[in-house]
Order: sequence, then C-alpha cells, then structure tokens
Amino acid sequence: MISTVRKIPILRYALIVSLIVVLFISSFYLYLYYRRAESVRYNIHQMILARESAAMIDNCLISLYSADNNSRLYALTSDNKYFNRFSAEIKFVNQVIAQLNVNDRSAIPARNFKHLMMEKTAKTENYTRLRFLSDSLMRSAGRMNVIIEHAAAMPMKVPVVSKYISEVKIDTIKTVPKENLPKKKFFARVFEAFSAKKSDASFREALEEKKSPTVVEKKIATKVVRTTIIPNGTVVSRKHFDQIYRTDGQLRASEQEIIRINAGLIEQIITSLKKYKLAEQHYITNGKNDLNDSLQDIVFKFKRLSWVIFLFLTSLVIIILYNIWKIFRNEEDIISYSLNAEEYARSKSAFLASMSHEIRTPLNSVIGFSEQLSQSRLDDVQKEQLGAISSSSKLLLEVVNEILDFSKFETGKMSFEHAPFHPHATLEEVFMGLSIQADHKGIGMEKEFDLRQDVCLKGDVFRLKQVIINLVSNAIKFTTIGKVVLKAFVTEGEKGFRILHVVVQDTGVGISRENLPLIFGEFAQVVSAQEKASQKGTGLGLAISKKIVEMQGGKIMAASEPGKGSVFEFHLPFQVVEATDCLVKEATDDPVRHASLNGKYVLVAEDNKLNILLLTTILRKWGVACDIAENGREAFLLFEANRYDIILTDIEMPEMGGVEFSGLVRGYPESSKASVPILALTANVLKEDRDKYLHGGINGVVLKPFSEQNLLDRIADALENSLLMDEPV
Repeated sequence: MISTVRKIPILRYALIVSLIVVLFISSFYLYLYYRRAESVRYNIHQMILARESAAMIDNCLISLYSADNNSRLYALTSDNKYFNRFSAEIKFVNQVIAQLNVNDRSAIPARNFKHLMMEKTAKTENYTRLRFLSDSLMRSAGRMNVIIEHAAAMPMKVPVVSKYISEVKIDTIKTVPKENLPKKKFFARVFEAFSAKKSDASFREALEEKKSPTVVEKKIATKVVRTTIIPNGTVVSRKHFDQIYRTDGQLRASEQEIIRINAGLIEQIITSLKKYKLAEQHYITNGKNDLNDSLQDIVFKFKRLSWVIFLFLTSLVIIILYNIWKIFRNEEDIISYSLNAEEYARSKSAFLASMSHEIRTPLNSVIGFSEQLSQSRLDDVQKEQLGAISSSSKLLLEVVNEILDFSKFETGKMSFEHAPFHPHATLEEVFMGLSIQADHKGIGMEKEFDLRQDVCLKGDVFRLKQVIINLVSNAIKFTTIGKVVLKAFVTEGEKGFRILHVVVQDTGVGISRENLPLIFGEFAQVVSAQEKASQKGTGLGLAISKKIVEMQGGKIMAASEPGKGSVFEFHLPFQVVEATDCLVKEATDDPVRHASLNGKYVLVAEDNKLNILLLTTILRKWGVACDIAENGREAFLLFEANRYDIILTDIEMPEMGGVEFSGLVRGYPESSKASVPILALTANVLKEDRDKYLHGGINGVVLKPFSEQNLLDRIADALENSLLMDEPV
C-alpha cells in the first residue's frame, strides 16, 4: 500500500481556467474575423448578382428586338398572334426592368417608359386603322380596274345622227345660257359614267346647247349611223388613284412616325440599360477593389496569425499532454491505492475474522466454565473472583464484537435481519439489564415509554438493542451523579410504517461544542470525558450506532452542554405487522423445552479439549448422552456405526472440516440417518460464512462463546426441525 496520493496542485486548476479564458478570447477574435469574412462573402455575392444582371440585360435587349419585329408584323398583317407575342415580350421586359430596379431605382425611369409605351400603342392602333382603310380602297380600285378593262374589251354599239349643213346664214351669235346643275358626288358620278342612256342624252343636250346659233337660212342633211363608244371611266379611276395615293402618303407618314417613336423608345431603353450597366460595372469595380484589398489584408493577417496559432496550439498540446500524463500517473496511483486499500480491507477483514475466531474460542471456555462455576457452591471471595472473570470476559467479547462490526461496515458486508418483535418488550429488556449496571455505580435509572405493549414491528431487533445499549452504556459510564432516563415513543410514518423514537438523557459531564461534531467519528474519544470515566472504550460504539441507524433509513443526533449532561436521540422506521407474528416468535423461545432433551443421543465433533469438556459437562447435566470425535473423519465413522438424534460439529477441524463432514452425512444412502439435524459450533460470525454452512446441509449455527441456555435452545429448535440461526454479532 502506498503511503499517500499526491494532490493535484491548485496551479493546475488555474492553468485550466486560463486556457478557458484564452479560448474565449480566441473565439471572440475569430468572431471578428468572421464578420470581415462575411463582408467579403457579401461582396462576392453582389458580384455574382451583377453577372446575373448582365445576362438579364442581354435577354432584355433580345426580347426588345423580337418585340419590335412582332409589332411590325402585326402592323403589316393584322395577325393577333404577333400582337400576343409582342405583349408577352413587353411584359418580360417590364419584369426584367423591375428586377433590375430593385438594386438601383434610379437606373430606368418607369414613368417615361410607360408614357412611351402608351404613345406607341396609340400610334400603332391609328396606323392599323389607316392600313385597313388603305387596303379597302386598294381592293375597291382593283375591282374598278377589272370592270373598266372588261368594258374596254366589249365596246357598245349606239346610234349616232350625223347632220350635214350645206348653207348657214347667221345674223348674230348668241350663247345659250347654261343651267347650273348641282355637283354630284363621287358615287353618283361613277353611276352616271356607267349609265349609257343618260350619257347619250347628256351628249345631245350639250351639243344643242353649244350649237344653237340664230339661223337665217340653212340646209340640213341627216344621216344615221351606228358607232362604238367607250364609257368615260378614266377620269373616275384617276380620282380614285389620287385618293389612294394621298392615303398611302398618310400611311407612310404614320408608319414613319411609329418607327421614329419605336426607335426613340428602344434608344431610351438601351440608354437607360447602358446607364445601369455602367453603374453596375462601377459598383463591381469598387467591390472588386475592396474585395482585393480585404482579401490581401485578411490573407496577410491570417498568415501571421497562423504562425501564432500554430505555436500556441503546439504549446497547448504539450501542456495538455503533460497534464494528461500527470493525471494518468495520479490515476494510476489512485487505482493502485484503491486496489491496495481493497486488499488491505480484505486482509483486515480476514484478520479480524481470524482474530475473532481465535479469541472467541478460548472465551467460550472462560465464559462457559464461569457460568458453570456460578451454579456451584462458592464462598464470597470465590464469587467475587468469579464475577471479575465473568465481567472481564464479557468486556473482551464486547470489544471483539465492536471491532468486528466496524470491519463489516467498512467492507460493506453488514446486513440486517427482518423479524417481528415487540418494541416495548425490547426496551424493557434493555432497561432491566442496564439498571443493574446503574445501580452498581450508584446513579438512578428511569424509563418513559409512551407506546402500547401490543405494538408489533418488523426489523432487526438485535441491532436495535445494540444501538440502545451503546447509548445507555455511554450515559452510565460518563454520569457520576444524577440519573439516566430512557424515553421511547412511536409516531406514524409512511404507509405501513411506524417511526420509533428513542431518547437517552443523562446528567453526566457533557460534551463541549467543539467536540460535539466529532463524537460519531471512528475511534473518536473526548479526552476530558475519558479522564472522568471509570473505564475507556474502543471509540467505536457511537460510530457503529450511527451507521446502524443511517443504513436503515433513520437519523441520530446529539445535544450536550458541559457540566449539565447530554441528550442522544435517534429515529428508526419499522414496518408494522400483525401482533400474532410476534406471539409466534415468542413461543419458539420458551425454555421449558430443555427438559425434553433428557435421553437424547448426540454426536459431538470438536478438536478443542476445553470446548469438549464444556459441551460434555452441559449435555450430561441434562441427561444427554454423547460421543466425541476430534475430526470429521472420526465423526463420520461414528455416524455410520450409530444412530444419533442430533450432531454438533465444529467447522475448522484437522483432516476433515465440519462442512465436508455435513456433506457426507447428507449424502448417506439411508435417508432416515441422512436427515439428522446438524448444528455448527463456530466462532465465525460473518454472514457469508453462515450462508455457506447452510448451503452445505447444516441446519443451524451456535456461535462461540455460547451460554448453556443458548446451546440448549438451539438443540431443542433443531430437534423440532427449526432452521433458526443464532443472532448475528
């Protein structure tokens, strides 16, 4: 076992705190650089958007050219599919411009663009109407030309009267007044041109009006002939073509105006887009310059920082590895210490168990023979000497039990029994036993029990007695004048449980305030109190009592004042059971059964001469016959040769131990002999040892040292096929 484990220095913890601070500062510094990197990322994002905007501008220009072509085609053909294409492409241009204006609202004036679009739409509609009219006139003119050409191909035969004047004498020339006829419209004139009858009449009237001089003498010869005439449609056709020409001129003027407006619109859009593109290129140029400067600065600083971080991380890794190595070494020491401590605890436990066995074995003879001597006739001096022997042996047994109990608590091997008992009867038993000790010291002993006698609880009554005896014994030991009061009462606990409250109050020397927290420590003793005590103890009584109470879910406390006394109090929860359970338990402890042992045949296997003498003395006293064997082999030979009522065997014997001997007995072919009760006589008090004995076929255990009554009770129980075991120590 190593002597000590080095404690980790406080500087190592300070180093850890410093590393945490450094990591925090480094994180903040990296956060600042992250912000700068975020700014760089934003600029790069804007550059990407600029590239996307340039592509959108190109698409916009292409759509504008396509829209212009569709507009011209619609104006020339009046086909709605070209108008739909034109509208779709104009909407696309509007969407692109709106998306571009998100970044720069001042790039393209939306109002001017809208006004130009409205003007273009109006001019296009006017142009379309004029185109429809022009087409209508052209079709009408075409039909008229066809009619005229047809009429020219088929001339009309009409009669014509030719007059020949041979002699004419004129006095004067008079102009016949011409009648003012109203001017006819275009279609009336056309109709009149195509009317042959009306044309002939008009022709004759015109001739008469023009040639009607004052005739003095004349000679007329008339000749009627038929001639071919062609309708006078050339003038009308010329008028129509003039009108078409003028309309076509207006159409060309309108078309030129539309083209001019369209060109202006495209020019303005392209100019605005160029302006936006120049602004965007300027922004991109500035962003690239800023980005380049930032990147250069960041790269330089990161290069410089990388070396610092590299050195820092290298140092940090070295420090961490060193600390890990130190922690590993310390952990190795701790593990080694723990293993050694466990081995030490096991060795100590084995040593204490061996010591207990070695001490209990001679104590068994001392206590047993003292009991036998006390039943004989002795004078006063002999009785006094016998009392000293008995008291010393019991005190030695108490010391051994306390040390052994502490070893059980230390190794975690302590267990608690759960059996029904009457708390009132238990308190009365402890009070009566310790009252004698108080009387011998000359102090008073009082009781105040506030609980019914029929209350039955379930728990470890032996450990309860042990705690009460420890507290009352200490009170008696440190009280010279006055009295010791034992109080007890029961309160309701959780469902199915009751809380037993026990208070021990004395008028002894008391304990100072600074020593009060130390009294429940292991091997703790108050020096001032020990000086006034009649005898010193091991210093384990209160420590064991505290562990017993706390391991069962209870609580123990103390209050004291020097010169006035002390008050010890503990609370323990116990399960409530029926009163009949306690009655059954009490019936099994009836000592009247001892007389029934007369005439029984017992086999005793024991290697210690003194224990053999004590056993034979007690058994023969009650009329019990017995055979003696000094080891298990001899005992088995006697078992084969005889039929016994019960077997008492020691555990540790030469050649063959008690457990092996019991196994041979249980494996005997004759079942009536193989089922004989077997009791182990041993000083081994550990629970795992007792469990091993029971598993090997032993019915019960009689712990050394044992009293006469205890031995007879266990024999009677075994003969009644009871598997009761001795109370644990």
